[in-house]
Amino acid sequence: MPDIILKYVFTALLILLLGGCASQVPLNIREAPAGGASLAEARTDAASHQGRSLRWGGTIIETRNRQDATWLTVLGRPLYKNGEPKFSDDSAGRFIAIVPGFLDPQVYAPERRVTITGTLVRTESGKVGEHPYTYPVVQADAWHLWPMEVDRSYGYDPWYDPWYDPWYYRPWGYRRFPYGYPYW
Repeated sequence: MPDIILKYVFTALLILLLGGCASQVPLNIREAPAGGASLAEARTDAASHQGRSLRWGGTIIETRNRQDATWLTVLGRPLYKNGEPKFSDDSAGRFIAIVPGFLDPQVYAPERRVTITGTLVRTESGKVGEHPYTYPVVQADAWHLWPMEVDRSYGYDPWYDPWYDPWYYRPWGYRRFPYGYPYW
């Protein structure tokens, strides 16, 4: 009897442990569709790639809410194997993703990274500044907003002590104090 209880407890702990390792990224975002079109291919020949499944990602440029959908204008970036957009200067261009429903523009803000899976439905003419531009348009089936990266460039050192003074105490004598220590 105790062996059966121990087996159930061990199984429950194993399930909890493995469940904690599960990814929060949807499966269709993590795995690229077979035969999916790349953004560069779709920009050069959109007509032959219409209706094909794809997985594109990048940095959000603009979020526009319409009556029944949200249009995300995205600067395409190369993706890692898990679908996360890389931080790089490489880009195959821009695309528009039509996401059903409402997405808050404060959450889906410029400079946030997003990955979209869906089908290529058409192209849309627009402008980037004064330059005419043709955007591939994707009808999104799934999308994932990646967490914001924390800027660690301010140089914080957790071992730095602002009150540490290497000249305060010297066991070999007090004549080596550059600031006049000690005060007696």
